[in-house]
Amino acid sequence: MRSRPALALVVGSALVLVALAARGTSPVPYGPRDAAGADAPTWTQPPVRGVESTDVEGSVTGASLVALVLFVLVLLGAALLWLLVGYLRGASWRRRRRGAGHVVEESSPDDTPAPAEVLVRGARRALADLRAADSGPPGDAVVAAWLTLERAAAASGTPREAHQTPTEFTGGLLTRHRVDPEATGALRRVYQRARFGSGEVTDADARTAADALERIVRDLG
Repeated sequence: MRSRPALALVVGSALVLVALAARGTSPVPYGPRDAAGADAPTWTQPPVRGVESTDVEGSVTGASLVALVLFVLVLLGAALLWLLVGYLRGASWRRRRRGAGHVVEESSPDDTPAPAEVLVRGARRALADLRAADSGPPGDAVVAAWLTLERAAAASGTPREAHQTPTEFTGGLLTRHRVDPEATGALRRVYQRARFGSGEVTDADARTAADALERIVRDLG
């Protein structure tokens, strides 16, 4: 879109140059007519002594053409300069935009928590909820704490294998982060008993689960 005015300026200048250059010639002869075909006598200005009329006309025409060519060259130079300035401005804008995108890409990983940090945040939240559950069935509090840990494991960015259940994936992830396997096993056993009803979960079981979760938080931190 920016090059259209400059292109129109160049084309218009070229047309003006052609039109003005063509004014110096004509296909119709303007010389004196033969006496036989003359309708009326014509008056011819006597030549000025020492100055030929053709020389004067030629010099005037040549000077006009030179001035016209210089004018067109100035217009062309201005148009090219305008295009160059527009191109440089666009290139500078594109570089600034790429630079801004590069900064965002470099700073975004720093804003993303590490997998271990995401997991330890979830474990701390689960422990706080489990210790604060002073009413209701203790089994429900244990289930809620384990599910919070599972969500943190899923949000850590570590991919889960197709054959793994969420419980297996969470336990394997804790093992990968060098969590005490006895603490992980104790918490998972109480959770499975509460979740699948294989046995009654007492307040003592809930405290055992809380102690195991506290060790998990300590190992992750």
